[in-house]
Amino acid sequence: MISRRNFFIMTILMSVVFFLCMFINNMKDISNDYEVNAFVTGTAEDYPSKVSIYMPDGLREKEEPEEETQEGASEDEAVWVSRNKAVFIGAENGKLGELVKTWASYTKRDVSGYETLASLNAAEGEQELPEMLVIDPGCIDWMQESEIGFLTECIERGTHLVFASLPDVSVIKRSRQVRELLGIREVEQDQTTVKGIHLYGGFLLGGETVYMTDKKEERKFQDMELTFPWYSLASGTKVYMKGIPKDEETETEDYPVVIWRKSFGSAYVFAVNGGYMEGMSGLGLLSAMSSEMYRYEIYPVVNAQSIVLAGYPSLADENRNVMQKYYERSMPLLHQESIWPNITTALQDYEIGLTCMMTPQYDYSDGKLPDAQRLKDYMKNFHEKSVEVGWSGLSISDTSAAEKLSWDQEFLSDAVGSYEFASFYAGDMDEGEAMEALGSELLSSVRTVVRDYDEQAVSPLGYLSEHITEQRAVMDGTEYSFRKDFRARCVETALGYLNMCCDMERVAYPKNKKDSWDELSKEFVRNVDVFGKTFKGFDKATASQCDERIRSFLLLDYTDRRKGNTVYLQISGVDTAVWFVFRNYGKGIKEVEGGSFRELEEGVYLIRADKSEVAITLEPADERYYYGYSERR
Repeated sequence: MISRRNFFIMTILMSVVFFLCMFINNMKDISNDYEVNAFVTGTAEDYPSKVSIYMPDGLREKEEPEEETQEGASEDEAVWVSRNKAVFIGAENGKLGELVKTWASYTKRDVSGYETLASLNAAEGEQELPEMLVIDPGCIDWMQESEIGFLTECIERGTHLVFASLPDVSVIKRSRQVRELLGIREVEQDQTTVKGIHLYGGFLLGGETVYMTDKKEERKFQDMELTFPWYSLASGTKVYMKGIPKDEETETEDYPVVIWRKSFGSAYVFAVNGGYMEGMSGLGLLSAMSSEMYRYEIYPVVNAQSIVLAGYPSLADENRNVMQKYYERSMPLLHQESIWPNITTALQDYEIGLTCMMTPQYDYSDGKLPDAQRLKDYMKNFHEKSVEVGWSGLSISDTSAAEKLSWDQEFLSDAVGSYEFASFYAGDMDEGEAMEALGSELLSSVRTVVRDYDEQAVSPLGYLSEHITEQRAVMDGTEYSFRKDFRARCVETALGYLNMCCDMERVAYPKNKKDSWDELSKEFVRNVDVFGKTFKGFDKATASQCDERIRSFLLLDYTDRRKGNTVYLQISGVDTAVWFVFRNYGKGIKEVEGGSFRELEEGVYLIRADKSEVAITLEPADERYYYGYSERR
């Protein structure tokens, strides 16, 4: 039996523990300043505007002439490296031109374009040729030997060629000169269909991967371009991506190639067999190719990994019949008891920022009203977990965006008083609709807009207006496929940026079982695992934190030089920390003055520059890595 004394002591202890727990919870509740958005630190006008960003049109005055690395320069000489002009050959307003101009602005290069090689030759004359020539093969007259001769001259004078796609296979079969230019020994087949794609490591960030599966349940992921001409390559070539033929007896070295380069000593020719250069993917391919041209490459990145839940949470008990059919619970309970625990569990081990773009309800015509207390509970929870609260402008009813936002403003004011937002989800709104929505009182403090992925869009980030930035989703967080994986690796390579956007309206109003959270959550967890592990070296950021980094990224300019084992960076245009990817062959980093570094993968580092002048000291060289790399860097 328990003595009266022990019973009394146990009762006192239990009472103390109970009151302590109550006291701690009450203190947490009192100190939780959820009614103030910590991510709102001013209006859009308080941040750098579009007028201040780097312009790659060659009109910007340079304070001092840039120097080029001279052939035979001593390792101990201070060698200033200029990022020379990138030129595209293609339609003036074509997709390739848009891609190259966007990439040049991100990497702080000058850029120009010509519709033909003849117009380039006439314009450039005897002047120095560009660093890189990106070519639409449809704009080359392959029947004219003078065209091929001019391309050969470009190579001899040190200009790297990038063929965004290849000329028709009939042209390649017919012309020995074209085959030699592209590094093709022979056309094995006019067309072949492979069962998978092998991406080699050391090209795009993220390492080696094989886009192929034998599992029945994973066949839906295969959406890579699998049918293309089969070329065998000449000597002096290096393959970055190739197909995996169905014939298992084919030797690995004979697999059909997709992306490769041919070395001509003075310069490289890069070739892409298929449509992989299209869209956002082209940004990463150009950055990866540029990194292959020199002993080292350094370029600015955003350094932000983000997930956006669009339309989460919703606070009204709507769509009851469908909710019972697929989830056997109400919409508020689905969001609270299923979706939120899944999200937090998936993200707990990874550095990925989370932004919840709230909406009081999806349907404004069904008479179901949102619950104000649920809003407060969510905002307290989000505040504790450093989750940003943004606002969604979309609904499923015929209510206009202006009417919706006006009603939302009234509901929010009644529920929590005055509350400001730094971010807004515009979904697939066009520019005019987004700007009209931003004119509402509710969104007066917004400085960045998140938009859905657009297959036609080349630029994932930029300015929507003079003061407001836009950041596009790179992929849908509830959908995984091999092509989406490839695109994400490309954008990470070019920008150190990932935005996975999850449309939660699809979950709330599923058309079939495939749209249910039970199914989509599997793809969400897969995406978080894949990209959380693969790109763990980059920082997590919410939408407004991305905005700050995007502005600094677009604003900065820089020069770099090498002296012996030290690379020097001079940064202008910003007074905050900025980030660079440093890719090096044969040398690790010993230390960084004026900043810090971390290794992303072998030979690839993320540099944080805290000062305008940064010195990167390298480990002693392993000369075997240097064979074939240009002395210009």
